[in-house]
Amino acid sequence: MKLFIKLFAGLITLLVLAVVILLTVIDPNDYKEEIQTQVKNTINRDLLINGDISWTFYPQLGFSSGEIELNNLDGFNRKHLVKIDEASLGLDIMPLLKGQIQIGELTLNGFVLNLITDKNGRSNLDNMSSKSAAEAPAPQESTESQEQTSSDGKSDTFTADKIQLAGININNAVIEIQDLTVPSSTKLNISHIRLGEFALGKEADLSVLTDVLVAEMDGHIDLQSKLLVAADFSSIKLNKLLLKTDFSGKTLPNGKVSSVLSSDITYNLNSAAAEINNLQLNVDKIQLKGSASVQTGAVTKVRYALEGNEWDLNPYLNQSGSADSTPESTPESAPGTAPGPQNETPAAEQEPDLSFLNTLDVQGTLKIAGVKADKLVIGEINKTLQIKNGKAEIKPLTAQLYKGLLTVNGMVDDAKGKNKYKVSTNLNNVDLRPLLTDAAQVDILSGTTAFNFAGTGQGLTPTKIKSGLMGSGDFELLDGELYGVNIPQEIRTLKARLSGKPAPTTADVKKTDFASLTGKFSIKKGLVNNQKFLMLSPVMRLDGLGLVDILKETLDYKLSIAPLSKSDAKTEQFDLNGVTIPLLITGTFTEPKFALDMDGALREQLKEKAKQELKRQQEKLKGKSTEELKEEGKKLEDKVKSKFKNLFG
Repeated sequence: MKLFIKLFAGLITLLVLAVVILLTVIDPNDYKEEIQTQVKNTINRDLLINGDISWTFYPQLGFSSGEIELNNLDGFNRKHLVKIDEASLGLDIMPLLKGQIQIGELTLNGFVLNLITDKNGRSNLDNMSSKSAAEAPAPQESTESQEQTSSDGKSDTFTADKIQLAGININNAVIEIQDLTVPSSTKLNISHIRLGEFALGKEADLSVLTDVLVAEMDGHIDLQSKLLVAADFSSIKLNKLLLKTDFSGKTLPNGKVSSVLSSDITYNLNSAAAEINNLQLNVDKIQLKGSASVQTGAVTKVRYALEGNEWDLNPYLNQSGSADSTPESTPESAPGTAPGPQNETPAAEQEPDLSFLNTLDVQGTLKIAGVKADKLVIGEINKTLQIKNGKAEIKPLTAQLYKGLLTVNGMVDDAKGKNKYKVSTNLNNVDLRPLLTDAAQVDILSGTTAFNFAGTGQGLTPTKIKSGLMGSGDFELLDGELYGVNIPQEIRTLKARLSGKPAPTTADVKKTDFASLTGKFSIKKGLVNNQKFLMLSPVMRLDGLGLVDILKETLDYKLSIAPLSKSDAKTEQFDLNGVTIPLLITGTFTEPKFALDMDGALREQLKEKAKQELKRQQEKLKGKSTEELKEEGKKLEDKVKSKFKNLFG
């Protein structure tokens, strides 16, 4: 037993002596240049260790360093790909004898990561391999060569695939993601990142817990995944990714938005391509699932197939964020000072820059079970999108809409900054009244519609679209109503006046039923020219033409109403058969005005009848004396006045 204790004490003494000699004889700074060279040869990036490397003793034998920089290639707007203020790691001694590097926990303080895609679509993660690595032999030959000794007789034992890491602890991290092709920029301040036991070619537990503050929003991010970095650094995988976020703030709908994302993501460093599989995204009650792929380069290639549930967008529309959206009271303005908003000039409309379309190659399908937005309710939506050569095309978009179907084909073309577009639309069997009231708060027409329109234009500001759209179309409404006027009631009232009978009871709702309403129209310079407008019902015919000013949102229709009588009906002097009644429709889209000139129409009709009666009487009075003619004329005048007293009295 004493011998064993002596041997153990001797071993401890030798180990302590070895460590003392190691710490006093070996200066880790002597290896800075070798480390920097190895990194350059491995990932084709310059590594700079600016601070001194020193030994650490607790809790594990290891190293610590000052500032470390991993620089981008030339041509990017940030110098660093990675920058670290302080770094430390532990190191196990015994595995070194076997040619293995087993590192304890790596701690990084003040970690900065810049991920950049420049205007040409080039990523600062592209070409992360040296030229010699790209020309290296096949994996089997490479493995064999690793086992051989170099020309100086030393063994190549310390290779990247033999490095193991007990874990990574990153504090106070800043991650900035820029895409200058759009352009867009996102910056995250992360308090803590944890990575479990790590080795190239093996999965490692990744955990990111952080509280962030972005644009007056407080957020909490919880990311869990299995990280797998290929042994040859060719790919990075995030398997079983689960990302949970909770953001709160006054600018958010109802003050809070929560989301859960799960997926498997693979990023290939050589091809700069990302594959997103088993995607499941929930934002509150909105769901989206499917798959996608993105490959960056001079032209970013995107492919996707996505499917969603019924989306209720109302919680996200016209919301100030919190439930209590009453603005806080502000001090009254000083005397003679007008409130700021009244003096503000409306912002000038800005033509969107669509040049980014030239950098995209997109093909994808999206299917949504339905959408609710304000009062508008849309059924199943299917959309196929294609972007290529500066053109974005929807071909087609279909949506179940109020018992019918909406079909839209559209195209937007950058056209070297001219922003041209083309659209064709078809509505089939759509219930028009609820669509107009829910979508535009317009209650003027009802019926089952068939609508077709095709148009083109240039310029994508609201004003340019209204004034620049050119096209033509046609429409047909069946079994509908025109709201705001009851034409049959007006006709019945006029007949009662003529016959001296009491006026009929006024209808509670002012509307005109019709069997069909058809028309053709063209659009140019903000005016809809309705060249043909025809309404038919069992009791009348209404036709004419009109103009709709899209810019002013006004109506100007001049129509004619011809009451209809059955062919076998008894005709009386005051039957309205043959009378044409003018109808003017003016006003705005939301408040149309109807004006029927009944009296004027009858005056014209009665003038014609009076002329005919006068001519007939003149024939009867031929050969009579002057006195007899005066007497007969007086009787005729009294007869006419008596007959028409209900109209003119």
